[in-house]
Amino acid sequence: MKKRLLTLLFTAFIFQIHSQCSENLSGFGNNPDNSSYNITGDVSITLNTNNTVTLDLASNFSTTSGPDVRAYLVDSNGISDATLATTLIANLNHLEFGLIKFSGQQTFTIDVPQETDITKFDKVFFYCLEYDHFWDLGTFTSFTSSNCSVLDIETFNLNKISFFPNPAKNKIQFSNIDGLSAEIRIFNVLGKQVFHQSKITEKNIDISSFNKGIYLVKIDVDGKSKTKKLVIN
Repeated sequence: MKKRLLTLLFTAFIFQIHSQCSENLSGFGNNPDNSSYNITGDVSITLNTNNTVTLDLASNFSTTSGPDVRAYLVDSNGISDATLATTLIANLNHLEFGLIKFSGQQTFTIDVPQETDITKFDKVFFYCLEYDHFWDLGTFTSFTSSNCSVLDIETFNLNKISFFPNPAKNKIQFSNIDGLSAEIRIFNVLGKQVFHQSKITEKNIDISSFNKGIYLVKIDVDGKSKTKKLVIN
């Protein structure tokens, strides 16, 4: 019974922390030199609530093999696809997903740097870094607060809140919580609430009396919530 309850709690945890916005890419077929380099298959991009971006290449994904072909998230800055196809990746605002395989299902997840405005990105580039040569690109609708709940102000504030250390022993400390009306609850693996603070007045929470094990920390801000695993050892 305990194992089943723990599984259910962690399923809920995964669902809450990884609520997301997804877009499918279109418009592949842009290589001006060799059409065999062009991407085929389904490609999607996902913005997660934990300030990461995921690139999914489906099982039908395919392109011509080549040395060091990598995927990049790119801000086109209004430049046409034809011009982008002749632009060096180093000259574009970009985030690198990593080295790809040339066919089959693949998933890449990267952190979004804190100073990066994710709403400006609208392309995924496939590019041979070793030869500095364009492969292909696809387009998606940029994530904004109007089409993606992850970017509304309440969710944004919630996503910035974190605590450390984790694993912890005697106390945990919350960051990015100043000025927010946040409520904290901690549950053990049986779902029993072992801590509740209706409004954070202290950034440090004493956990020295808690038993060793796995807990769930639920954070509520302005009617929105997220849940994160805490390990006490």
